[in-house]
Amino acid sequence: MPTDVPVHDPDDASFMEAISVWLNKVGAPPNSQYEFTRVDLDIDGRRDGLVLMQSPHQKWCMDYGCTMYIFRAHDEGFSFLSEVSPVRGPLVVMDSQTNGWRDIVAYVSGRSGWDAKNVALRFDGKGYPEQPALQPATAVNLLEANGVKIFP
Repeated sequence: MPTDVPVHDPDDASFMEAISVWLNKVGAPPNSQYEFTRVDLDIDGRRDGLVLMQSPHQKWCMDYGCTMYIFRAHDEGFSFLSEVSPVRGPLVVMDSQTNGWRDIVAYVSGRSGWDAKNVALRFDGKGYPEQPALQPATAVNLLEANGVKIFP
């Protein structure tokens, strides 16, 4: 009879190390600051990591949002999955899924000539879309969405 083997959810220290390695790889300024949260995006029992960069503002942000990095959790740690830019909080990690990964809803505004809208960032089999503003509007209301609100 098969037994359920528990998955290993790597700890926050492991995630902080993955962030540090990644920021070094992309040439981030040493004084870079960010917020992070962990949510199981691919429903495998491991909390993946989302990092919203904050400063220095001129490196990571524009008038309409900042860079967000998404990392996939594995038994042995984390690997980089996607860069999404620009976004600003709050975002909602939805209960709905695309290709086995939870959808992320973001509010997009501030771009000249573009209407403000909520968009659903959906996993395409490899990652999440890099540019939220290019995604079609979704009818999801961020205040009433079923999911986990992040980066309030």
